[in-house]
Amino acid sequence: MNLEEKIRAQISKIPFLNKEEIETIVEKTIVRAFNEGTVLLRQGQIPTKCYLVVEGCVREYLTADGEEKTTAFFTQGESFTPFAKDGKPSEYTWECAVDCVLTVSNEEYEQEIRAALPRLDAVFQQMAIGKINEAKEALTRFANSSPEERYLNLLETKPGLLGVVPQHQIASYLGIKPQSLSRIRKRLMSKQD
Repeated sequence: MNLEEKIRAQISKIPFLNKEEIETIVEKTIVRAFNEGTVLLRQGQIPTKCYLVVEGCVREYLTADGEEKTTAFFTQGESFTPFAKDGKPSEYTWECAVDCVLTVSNEEYEQEIRAALPRLDAVFQQMAIGKINEAKEALTRFANSSPEERYLNLLETKPGLLGVVPQHQIASYLGIKPQSLSRIRKRLMSKQD
């Protein structure tokens, strides 16, 4: 599947879009390749762009007390919208965990798309509500689960992540130390035997 087909497949997942609207979005979409380690946004910078992962993985983290704390991983088909209309500096850094292909948009692009497809406002609003609800559910599930349950959930929801992202970043995301992650993995492996 080429990049255009991947983008079309991902955009086709947006509810309520017809074929013509999907093709208009695909045609206007800006796609860029980024190397592993590329920082898309640094903590403290004012965000101006939104992204959708076509290929790869982007890590979100913040630095507190000199330590990086991973707060999210964005993988194929997931969007992340670091720009805030209030112009406040970002609390997070977005970094390509591996080589990535991303769609890139900014406020000008969004205005152009909305002018071409005025009913997208309602679609974007529904998508935003859906993302808020998903985030709330994920936070509740995370807060009410053990580290082992968090790890199992990560295996289920992002199975490809474990082979490409360093273990210390996964441990940070799970809210545990790398040694604890090693113990969880050993325990789970011994259960399988």
